[in-house]
Amino acid sequence: AISECTKRDILHYSNFPEERIRVIYQGAGQYFTHEVSEATKAAVRAQYRLPERYLLYVGTVEERKNLLLAAQALRSLPKEVSLVVVGRLTKYFAKVRAFLREHQLEWRVHFLQGVPNEALPALYQSGEVFVYPSRYEGFGLPILEALQSGLPVVACTGSCLEEAGGEGSLYVHPDDVEGMAAAITRLLRGSAEREARIAQNRAYVKRFEGLNPAQGVWEVYQEVLAARR
Repeated sequence: AISECTKRDILHYSNFPEERIRVIYQGAGQYFTHEVSEATKAAVRAQYRLPERYLLYVGTVEERKNLLLAAQALRSLPKEVSLVVVGRLTKYFAKVRAFLREHQLEWRVHFLQGVPNEALPALYQSGEVFVYPSRYEGFGLPILEALQSGLPVVACTGSCLEEAGGEGSLYVHPDDVEGMAAAITRLLRGSAEREARIAQNRAYVKRFEGLNPAQGVWEVYQEVLAARR
C-alpha cells in the first residue's frame, strides 16, 4: 500500500489480513529542492502570462480532486491573489468554469495544460500557497513537491493528505469554503506563521527523500518467496 490511509481502506473494505500488508511510500527526489533563479521565475511567469501573486494547484481537474473549493475560496481572498491550475481538464472543468463565470472570477483563475517538467519548479517557487482540496488520494505526491519548493500547503481532510503534508500544513473539510479561505489567508506572504510552517515542512519532507519504492517492493517479493520455500 502506498500510504497508511490506503492500508486502512483495505482493512475496512475487505477481510485481508493486516499482517500481510506493507506500506511503501513513494519517494521524493531532489528535483524540487533546487532553488530557481529570479530571472527564470520571471521568464516562466511571463511565458504563461501569470500574475505576481497566485495560489497553485497541480493535478487533473476532475470531480474527486475538488478544485471548485479553491475557486469558491477566492471570493474571500484579496483580489490581487489569483489561482493557477496546472493539469489536464476533464468534464468537471465545465462545473468549475460555470461557477467562475457566475461570480465574475474567470480573470483570477489561469488554467495551464501541457506544462513541461522543466517549468514546474519555477511555478512552485513563484507561488504563494499550494492548495490541494482533493476529497481522496492514495498519497498526494504534488504536496511533497510543494514542501520541497518552500511553498506552504492547504489540503483537505478525509484521506491521506495529512501523511504527505505533515503537521506544518493546514487541513480543512473538503466542503468548508470559509475554512479553506481562512487557512489560505494564514499562509499568505507577510503572515505571522508562514515562514515557521515552511521551515517545519522542509524538515518533514526529508523523511520521503531518498526512499526507493522499487527496492521496497523487491524486498516484499523476496519475503514472500522465502515464506513459500
